[in-house]
Amino acid sequence: MAAFKSIKRLKADARASLLGNLITPVISVLLYLATTAVLTELIANFRTGSVLLSLLLSVIVFLVVNICAKMLRIGLCCIFLRLQLRKGARISDLFYGFRNSSDTAVKISTHLALLELLCMMPLFIALSVLSAKGISGHRGVLLFLFAAGSCASFFFRIYYALSPYLFLDFPGLSARSLLSGGAKMIRGHRIRLFRLYLSFLPLHMLTIISMGVAGLWVSSYSQAAEAAFYRDLIMKIRAKDKR
Repeated sequence: MAAFKSIKRLKADARASLLGNLITPVISVLLYLATTAVLTELIANFRTGSVLLSLLLSVIVFLVVNICAKMLRIGLCCIFLRLQLRKGARISDLFYGFRNSSDTAVKISTHLALLELLCMMPLFIALSVLSAKGISGHRGVLLFLFAAGSCASFFFRIYYALSPYLFLDFPGLSARSLLSGGAKMIRGHRIRLFRLYLSFLPLHMLTIISMGVAGLWVSSYSQAAEAAFYRDLIMKIRAKDKR
């Protein structure tokens, strides 16, 4: 089987797919970020004097928000995969998961949202207790819990990174098959995908320096590179199966 493309080559493929097609992905990323930001803001508004009620409301809202976000991410994957295949993409493709095999898309999104909830649960418990009791401070503890939860979530992000793309290529498969297939497909390539994500770190720093202005381009670029990673991997697997 031919060697897999290097990170440099994958990023070159990503740039080529965006060349002359930047408006659609940038607007789609903007809509995705704006929608998830508005939904995420809802979580901060559910605070009561009861620890249990605060925790329950936070969990419910977090799940709803995250399921919607994962559904929209399927749409992003659709847009960047179509660009990678030179098929052209539309902004309306952002809602692909809501229109096509939506029951499967919801199951996949719910599974991923539950995993992320599991990672962030210690933070939610701490926030609910501190908020209900009116205790301020403890920023160090909250920051640690947030960082730990984010790292765990990132692990699952890599583990199931390819499942949304498999959903696009094999819409007839069940959610369980797509999730297990994505996990199996990435096996042996997780470090390579992690290195691809890591290679965008300097550009994410540019986003901070530019007060977020460069973020739309960086997000589009990194998402396009992920789509290139999937395309390279699936093509190698298909070529191997034909032998």
